[in-house]
This record gives sequence, structure tokens and C-alpha cells, in this order.
Amino acid sequence: MHLNFARLSGYGAFVCLALSASQTAWAQAEAPAAPGPAASSAPSPEVLKEAGERYARGLALYGDGEFLLALVEFERAYQLSNNYKVLYNIGQVRIQLGRYAKAKEALEDYLKAGGTNLSAERLQAVNKDLATLAERTASLNVLTSEVGADISLDGKVIGTSPLSAPLIVDAGEHNLVLHKSGFYDSAQSVTLAGHDQLELKVELKPIPMATQAKSGDTRTTQAAPNKASHTAIYASWGATGALAVTAGVVGYLGVSKANDLEALRGKYGVTREELDKAQRSARTLLTISDITAGLAIATGGVALYLTLTRPSEKPAPSVALGIAPNGLRLRGSF
Repeated sequence: MHLNFARLSGYGAFVCLALSASQTAWAQAEAPAAPGPAASSAPSPEVLKEAGERYARGLALYGDGEFLLALVEFERAYQLSNNYKVLYNIGQVRIQLGRYAKAKEALEDYLKAGGTNLSAERLQAVNKDLATLAERTASLNVLTSEVGADISLDGKVIGTSPLSAPLIVDAGEHNLVLHKSGFYDSAQSVTLAGHDQLELKVELKPIPMATQAKSGDTRTTQAAPNKASHTAIYASWGATGALAVTAGVVGYLGVSKANDLEALRGKYGVTREELDKAQRSARTLLTISDITAGLAIATGGVALYLTLTRPSEKPAPSVALGIAPNGLRLRGSF
């Protein structure tokens, strides 16, 4: 198959390939002689066919001015075929999109992979593009004493400390952030001009252990609510049992006093004062029994609710039993 490269006019010109009727044949003709280390075997005919289809789709999209979509198709075609010649197209589209650092990376890889297979005319054109890209990119080397810190540029992680080599980035203003667990994030704005070679030293300050325990130790923050919830459950069941026993005992005494009152009423010679005293005693005991029985039912309901409800982050309910002038009083917060 014959391949015809033709650059379009203007900076960042694009490569046009004249495809034959068979896209599979194109992919096979374009396949590099020595696959990269990631490729354990040659792509299958099905994969090469898909690569050719995506390459053709990328050409059509570029012709329509859909540079971003064209770039996606070219990058996918390269992933499938590992054809170094597609890197030229990728580099040119990235230039159109203003992604100068990534375009420089693609064209340098293209030169490295093409080697002596590239014509003098093509070498001259690519070197001219690289010279222009050098004016629109800068070198940034981030140094920190902490190993394993994520280095983010404009919201995207681009490396981990220590860097093996300086980063090539687009000229302009950037937001740099270093992040590592156990340390405060270090963020700063960096402005780079073309050809700049900036070495930036960043110090990460450790977060005190006490602060980490307050903000990040989930075991500490979760243990307190669970413990408080269990305490409230035990207390409410204990209060229910105590009230139930009290109601039973006082009720028994009240019934006994009521029986004594009935016996006194049938007894000859009993004074009115004695009858009133016995009646007041029986009524008081029975009233206390009714109150404590009602409280036992209320605390039992609270205890059942706490037992069946999943512990939450809300303050634990509390129940308190006290003595009022007219009997017992139950106080609680939920």
C-alpha cells in the first residue's frame, strides 16, 4: 500500500494519509518493525481493522474542525496498532488544541520511533515544529524531602515525588498542589514563560497527631456515640425493671391497706378518724403504684426503642428518675 503524507498550510499542519480500499492492509503496512516492550505480539487483523477505521474517522473529524474528537480517534488508533506514524498526527492535533507540552512529547516520540525511516523533509518539518513548541513550553522540577507526595498541576496528578526528570508543561499560569497523607497540602500559583527552567522546592508540614485524631481517626469519633448509646439502653432497661418492681410492691401494700380499710368498716367501735387515716394510706399507696406502673411502661418503651434503633451520631438519650411532691417523676431527653 502506498502512503502519501501532505502537510496542510499554516502552523500546526496536519498529516493526510491516502487510504486504500482495505484499512486492515493500511494498518499492517504502518505497523512498526519492532513493537514496543508493552506489545507481546502483533495486533490481530480485527484490531488492525478497527485501528484503520478510527484513523479514517480521525481524518474526517479533523476536516470538519472537530479537533478534540479527532485527537481521541487518533490516540485510540495508536493504542491499537502501535504505529509510530500516527504520533505525527497526534502531535499536530495537540498543537491545534493548544496542548503544547503534550504535542512536544508526541513529536519527540515520533522522531525516536521513526529514526532513519524518516525523510529529510519530514525531519526538517518536525524539528521546526519542536522549535516553535519550545517557545510555548517550560521545564518545571518540583523538589521535596517527602517521598510519595502526589504532584498535581491544574487539578490533575502529573507525578509523584521524587520526580525522575523535570516536567515539561505549557507556558502560562498554573496551580501546583502537593498532597501526602499525614501532611498539610502545599498549594501555590506558578507562572512560567517559554524556555523557562524552574526548580521549585516545596516543604510539606506534618499534621500534628492530635489534629489527625480529631479529623481523621474514625475509630475515635465513632466509639463515643456507640458507648453512650449502650449506656442509655442499659440505664433505661434498669429503670424499667426498678419501676416495675416498685409498682408491684407498692401495689401489694396498697391492696393490703384497702383490705384493712374494708375490715375496719365492718368492725364495731371504729372511729371516723381511724377510717379516714386507713383510707388515705390505701389511696396513697395505690396512687404511687399506678404512677410507677405508668413510668415503667414509658421507660420500657424508651428502652425498646433504643434497643431496636441503630446507633447514630446524635447525642445519646438520657433517662432520670426523681421524687416530686406528689409522687415520682421521670425526666428524659431524646
